[in-house]
Amino acid sequence: MKKRIAICIIIICILSGCNKDIKITTGLSKNEIFKISGEPEELAEIMLVLMNEKNKYETHLGADIWTRAFEDTNLEAEIKDKVKNQMIELCAISLMAENEDIRLNDSEKDTLEQAAAQYFGSLSDIEKELLDVTEEDVFHLYQKMYLTDKYFDSVTKEDREISDEEAKVIEVMYIYFQTGNRDIYGNVTRYDEERITQIREKAQSVLDRVNQGEDFQSLAASESDDTEYKSVFGRGVMEENFETAAFGLTDGQISNLVETEDGYYIIKCIHDYLEMETAENKKNLEDKYKADKFKEIYEPFLEKQTLEFNNKVWQEISIQEYSECVSTDLYDVYNACFQH
Repeated sequence: MKKRIAICIIIICILSGCNKDIKITTGLSKNEIFKISGEPEELAEIMLVLMNEKNKYETHLGADIWTRAFEDTNLEAEIKDKVKNQMIELCAISLMAENEDIRLNDSEKDTLEQAAAQYFGSLSDIEKELLDVTEEDVFHLYQKMYLTDKYFDSVTKEDREISDEEAKVIEVMYIYFQTGNRDIYGNVTRYDEERITQIREKAQSVLDRVNQGEDFQSLAASESDDTEYKSVFGRGVMEENFETAAFGLTDGQISNLVETEDGYYIIKCIHDYLEMETAENKKNLEDKYKADKFKEIYEPFLEKQTLEFNNKVWQEISIQEYSECVSTDLYDVYNACFQH
């Protein structure tokens, strides 16, 4: 069996987030956190995901993060909102899978039961008590994850071929001469023509010095209007004229003056093909293609569903009260069971 994609990656990184209108209700039991078209989701399952997420944050940022200030961010509210949207999407997609008659076969069920038993067995007695979770809850969560993976794969199995040239990532150095101011919305107000002419003359003078053999990096440090002068990027990131010029260069080659909306550039190619970065970009482009394709059927489906949420119970949950819940391998156990 191939390694499955962790559902946290599918839901959080690939999909766009839950934009569905949620009906806040008190018509659910204290053990039900929400319903999608009448199908309930148990509180215990979302608590497993929430505590796993809490512990990941504590591992990376420290156990005291709940008492520290993060600018204008309410970290606990942000994490809870992320997990809520993740679980709503997980349940919605697994419901789509069931509607398409995608089910577990006996082998898959056995594997998920083993995974659930392994993860449940790794929890301490206090974790099981605080989360009010059973092995069956873990299995049902893993089942939703697997059905979502399986359905996602079935819908996106006809992959679009991404060529090396399309995914290519390069590294350049550049010297920038500003000819206008860009506002926060990306709109550029250009300088007057006389000033722009002077700037172009300066840029041409620096280009002449480069072509006469002066050190490019030293000139970038002293003459550029940008404190940054190195960049690694793929296609579709930079302004069109900059990108066209940069991708037309080979290692060590230097461009002529390149005019963009807000300035002139002199570009030097450091690497015209970065192998590792290109492979990673190809995978990202393939994932984006699959995500866009999947969203075409997912978003219309979600719009047709009713969604009720037990906000009272959700608001009463405080992450800080679960300091004795320390497990972080909810997804690791799931993934490991589908490796060779």
